[in-house]
Amino acid sequence: MARKSYRLVTVLMVMLLVFGLALVACKAPAETVTPPAPPAEEVQPPAEEVQPPAEEVQPPAEETQPPAPAELSYPAKTYTNSEYGFSIQYPDSWVERPEIAKGTIIASFGMPGFVPGVSASVRDADAPMTADWVVAADTAEGNSSVKVTSPLTETTLDDGTPAVQYTQTYTSADGYSIVAFAISTDKNGKRIRASVWTIDAFSPYDEALASEITHTLSVK
Repeated sequence: MARKSYRLVTVLMVMLLVFGLALVACKAPAETVTPPAPPAEEVQPPAEEVQPPAEEVQPPAEETQPPAPAELSYPAKTYTNSEYGFSIQYPDSWVERPEIAKGTIIASFGMPGFVPGVSASVRDADAPMTADWVVAADTAEGNSSVKVTSPLTETTLDDGTPAVQYTQTYTSADGYSIVAFAISTDKNGKRIRASVWTIDAFSPYDEALASEITHTLSVK
């Protein structure tokens, strides 16, 4: 009997122990398992916007303007020669001097019956423009004692054409001592010259006026 009681007590104690352990297990809070966070998404910097190369702005082409017409100190008439393609402006008080237009001189104008005047001549441009060429050409026209009295100097006509200017003296075919200012330019194988001349003893040489008149020679 005592043995049965002992067994019963043992069984009861074992049951109480199991029950107690189960009760403790039930009361223990369940551990919360936090899932690992997903890896942070790498933030890419914004792509740099590629700008197309700036279009190079070309400066506007420089417009070439023709030279402005010269303002003359005298009222002028214009002589135009269509055969050789040139013109010249001379004082409107001057008249045509056909008695001077001989040989290579194709037009001449001046004070009525006397000096000063201007002549336009056309010769073949058969040699370089030199003082010797001038002397030979004017001597061939019947003049004598021809001298070039200044250097042959490059200049520009009022229309922009390059030319050569110089002064000279000579004795005309009728025996007058002439002082002249001349400008020559070449065009289409021809040497076109404008020459303002005077007899210094009767009408003093005016180089400023002579230069102004001869620079109106235009071959454009």
